[in-house]
Amino acid sequence: MKAQELSKKYATAIFSLALEQWLAALSTVQEKLANDTDLTAKLGNSGLSFAERQEALDKIIPSDSDQSIRNFLYTLLKNGDTALLGDVLVDLGQMSKGGALTEIAEVTTAVTLSTEEKENFRQKLQARYGATLEVVFNVNPAILGGAIVQVGDKLIDGSVQTRLEAMKNTLGVKL
Repeated sequence: MKAQELSKKYATAIFSLALEQWLAALSTVQEKLANDTDLTAKLGNSGLSFAERQEALDKIIPSDSDQSIRNFLYTLLKNGDTALLGDVLVDLGQMSKGGALTEIAEVTTAVTLSTEEKENFRQKLQARYGATLEVVFNVNPAILGGAIVQVGDKLIDGSVQTRLEAMKNTLGVKL
């Protein structure tokens, strides 16, 4: 086995173990928060000191959790973002499918695409941005037609609405 292949195997093993530990701990906390509205309210109560809220949070963090996991949860608590924990778990799940560098493409169209049209979009985007690209499809009738594709900070706006705006600006028409 080549050194490069072996190092990738080791790195993948570390990534998987670390991710597994994080997902298990965060999922446990999320589940406990989802089932205890009083605790959720207490953690969000800005009238309580941070130490009081932190103590309540500590009671639901698995005892074998790494300090970095605790620090992450304390940061969410301090910033008032504990409600985002479920979204963080969803994003981690998406990233885990292709590794830490998975990108997400958002495709917005005016109408719902067929399965075949979605697959065509997916294939073209993955050919350009890589096979690990996750593609999310949205519908927004306000764009009138065409599509808007966003991958990271790249935006491709082929919507009819944008083209009409451009024509209006070019012609100097006021509506």
